[in-house]
Amino acid sequence: MVCIKILCVGLMVCDLMVKPVTEQALREDTSPAEMIRMQVGGDAFNVASNLAALGVETALYSAVGRDAFGDFALAYAEKLGVPAQWIQKTDSPTSVTAVLIHPDGERNFVVQKGASQQLREEEISDELLKAYDMIYIGSACGLPELEGESLTRLLKRAKDLGRLTAMDITGEALQEKASQLLPALALLDYFLPSSYEAMELSGEKTPEAAAAYFHRHGVPVAVIKLGKQGALLSDGRKQKRFSAYEGPVIDTTGAGDAFVSGFLAGISREKELSDCVRLGNGAGALCVGKVGASGTLPAFKELSAFIGSD
Repeated sequence: MVCIKILCVGLMVCDLMVKPVTEQALREDTSPAEMIRMQVGGDAFNVASNLAALGVETALYSAVGRDAFGDFALAYAEKLGVPAQWIQKTDSPTSVTAVLIHPDGERNFVVQKGASQQLREEEISDELLKAYDMIYIGSACGLPELEGESLTRLLKRAKDLGRLTAMDITGEALQEKASQLLPALALLDYFLPSSYEAMELSGEKTPEAAAAYFHRHGVPVAVIKLGKQGALLSDGRKQKRFSAYEGPVIDTTGAGDAFVSGFLAGISREKELSDCVRLGNGAGALCVGKVGASGTLPAFKELSAFIGSD
């Protein structure tokens, strides 16, 4: 069995998890918490740590500051089996997010942007790209120095080296960034936005229409995350929705990243696309049953058993 090696590029963030946070709690001077915990998150880190748990050879290209948060993040990465040799230490502060978790598991973020939002295309060498079979960009549209022409250059270099490419997006006002993003879409093998992101970016009113829009702009495979409704797979010839798996919902943080991780773990093992989507849905269901966005997934064999696959 061939296992594709995957380099993840994007955000690495210290997450300060607080649960529960209610409207009443925000009005009071002091209120009790069931949990206050520090973990590490960020789209690219979540996917890298999940892939490591799923047995995929992976690494992360990101950055932290020379501060206590950065030291914690690097130690946490080592704990979860994410190689740290491509995580840069800079003089900017480490990116930090306060994750305010509601009683129903939904959440809001309060963000201090820092080192991992300052990644630059020219700092990612061809030698690094050559060391992996796939380049996954997490947090596209949330990396100011890795947007527009710089994002396109990075993906083109990867494609010129014969590498597979995959990308997720994040951020607000995505439709305003659509024209800058279109050249990058044509260089992707797999595009994995959420339904909100897909419709916001494309201007379309349904995930199916958004997927068709992405195909018109060169994306061969679009996989649109539908939250509790599962996911849509569109390969340019047919479209199919796959239902989510049921389970307890404790914290939805990182569910989309878990989906991406399960999907890419399937791609790494050369599974059929439909099986990759099922693996993504299973990973998302397992993630929301625990607190946090990283360190929530089991080994690949257990994930396969959860979705009823060999």
